[in-house]
Amino acid sequence: MTGEKEKLKIHKLVEMGKRAHMLVREGQMGDPELITLSDQLTWLDAETNAHMGRRAPVRGDGICPQCNMGFEGSYCGGCGLNIDEFFSRPISTCEKCGFVVNADDAYCGVCGSKRRA
Repeated sequence: MTGEKEKLKIHKLVEMGKRAHMLVREGQMGDPELITLSDQLTWLDAETNAHMGRRAPVRGDGICPQCNMGFEGSYCGGCGLNIDEFFSRPISTCEKCGFVVNADDAYCGVCGSKRRA
């Protein structure tokens, strides 16, 4: 029974950490140590995503910004994304991780950071 309670305790600590990370990203917690830990997690998210092939889209590189499959022409053969339409929308860079995001996105799709309005 002790092992199960220890697992539950670890689960609760992880959930508490996730909540604290979210509150820091939203600017609702200002503890310097939590901000440092949150920044480190954000960096790790960006590094993990980059390592897994999730990266900032680049017009003209022949890689679909949505599914990362190679394509030729104006539409991705893997997911059907209209490439021209994707790049015609306003895009900007995430303040935390530097990846390209749509200008109207509330959160970064790579690191999860809340974006400034």
